[in-house]
Amino acid sequence: MNDQINVLLEVLEEIKQQNRELKASIFNLPQPTESQGEIENRKNLAGIAKILEEQLEFHRRFREELCQVIAKLGERTHEMKSGITEVRISQDEATDKLLTELQTKQTTPEIKLSKYYLFDVKRWAEWLIWGVMVAVLACVIGWTAHLYGVNQALDSHALRYRILRMELGYTQPNIASLDSLFSAEDSDDSIRKLRSRVTNYELAIERQAELHLQQQHLNEEQEALSKKLKQ
Repeated sequence: MNDQINVLLEVLEEIKQQNRELKASIFNLPQPTESQGEIENRKNLAGIAKILEEQLEFHRRFREELCQVIAKLGERTHEMKSGITEVRISQDEATDKLLTELQTKQTTPEIKLSKYYLFDVKRWAEWLIWGVMVAVLACVIGWTAHLYGVNQALDSHALRYRILRMELGYTQPNIASLDSLFSAEDSDDSIRKLRSRVTNYELAIERQAELHLQQQHLNEEQEALSKKLKQ
């Protein structure tokens, strides 16, 4: 682009030089005795000289405007080159930063090795605590199972006592048959039925006792009322 502008400036300079030479040659012509035709020629030459001056002025202005445009283009080109350079620099910095981060992430992490001692006091204390906790848990489970068995045995004996008390009101109880019934493994249904019979019997006894008490209260009230009437 600069070469083309230089060529154009050289062409304009040559045109300007030719116009100057032509103007000088016109003014240097010999002036013979003026006639009517010569006067007309001189007027024509003066008009031509004026036109040439106007053309030269136009070319001068055009050259100045062209120089201004070239200067502005140069400034704009410089700004564009500077912007491209800044963009490239920022891209290079971003690329370097990204590569640095990738290298940092890809580096092998340091492995911390902790020494292990079999006879470490702290480790033995932890094992001892865990052992005590397991032993306590086993004792709690065993004690719970024992209490459950004792509770079942007490419930069984209580049921036997209730059955014996119920049968005393009817016939002579057979303790041996009760023992064999409770010791048998497949006697759950029979025991359940006996429990239901005992519960019903006890409810009936309680109801009978309540009726007896009510009857006793009524008798006492009747006796008291009869005593009041006799008085």
